[in-house]
Amino acid sequence: MRYIIMAGGNYKDFETPKHLLKVKGERLVDRTIRLLKENGVTDIAITSNNPLFDSCGVERIEHNNDYETKGGVTVKGYWVDAFLPSDEPITYLYGDVYYSDYAIKTIVETPADDILFFASRNVHGRREYIKNWEEPFAYKVIDQKKFRDAINYCKSERDKGRCNREPISWELYRAINGYDLNTHIIGDRFYAIDDYTTDIDCIEDIAKLESVLWS
Repeated sequence: MRYIIMAGGNYKDFETPKHLLKVKGERLVDRTIRLLKENGVTDIAITSNNPLFDSCGVERIEHNNDYETKGGVTVKGYWVDAFLPSDEPITYLYGDVYYSDYAIKTIVETPADDILFFASRNVHGRREYIKNWEEPFAYKVIDQKKFRDAINYCKSERDKGRCNREPISWELYRAINGYDLNTHIIGDRFYAIDDYTTDIDCIEDIAKLESVLWS
C-alpha cells in the first residue's frame, strides 16, 4: 500500500510550511516518514506543490487543489479536493500531525475492509492531549470509488447550501458512513487513537506539546 503525507495548503501565519516545523528538533514530516519506515513502509510520498519538500527524501507529487480561504471563510475550491485522485489503495496521513510511535504502528497494522478513519476520541480530561476537540489523523482507503463518491457528495451538499460549514475531515467521514453531515457521530469505519498525537495549528501548540513530551 502507498502512504501519502498530505502537505498542501498555504499557511500565511508561518514563515515555513507548518508541516516542516520542528517538535523536539525534528520536522513533522521527517518524523512521520521515519516512523513509517520503522514500521516497514517503503512506498511513501508527499503531496505538495512546494519544492521545499524535496528535502524530505521521498517522492513529491504535485497535486493542484485551488482551495483557498480568506478570513476563515472559503472563497474558492473545496477542502476535500486535497486527497489525491487514485484507483490504488492509499493511506492518506495528515502532514501537520505529530504522530506517536503507537499511532503510526496502529495505522500501518490495522486492516481496512474498504475505508478506515483514524482520529482522537473522548479527548476531554486527558492530560497528555493538548486540544479541546477531537482531531483527525489519517484515512486508510481500499475502496477508492466509495471514497471519491463521498468526496463528491460533500462537494454537492456544500454547493446546495446544506452544510453548516466547509466539509472537511469529519464531514467526509460522515458522508462515507451515510450519516448526516451536520451531526457529529462516531460510528462505523473509525479507529480511535487517544494519546498525545495531535495536529499543529499554531506555534503555541509546539510549546504545549513539548511540555507534555518532556514531562
